[in-house]
Amino acid sequence: MMAMPNRRKHKPMKRITVTVDPDDYAAFDRLAQEGEVTASWLIRRSMREFLERRDKDGAVALNIGPARRRAAGGA
Repeated sequence: MMAMPNRRKHKPMKRITVTVDPDDYAAFDRLAQEGEVTASWLIRRSMREFLERRDKDGAVALNIGPARRRAAGGA
């Protein structure tokens, strides 16, 4: 299993819930199994890499304006 920086030393972890497409979940779960890590670890790692890339490259275009969120079933 790959080591990640221990960011929990000084603050508690936060829990989130996400709803994903079943095919995306299956592919992600297979990827986690292949890497011998948990899906939770892989999600945390993916989030960290995204944030680091955003910090390095500047703003990342997400195209998530209000109309798109409503169309996707968001608030």
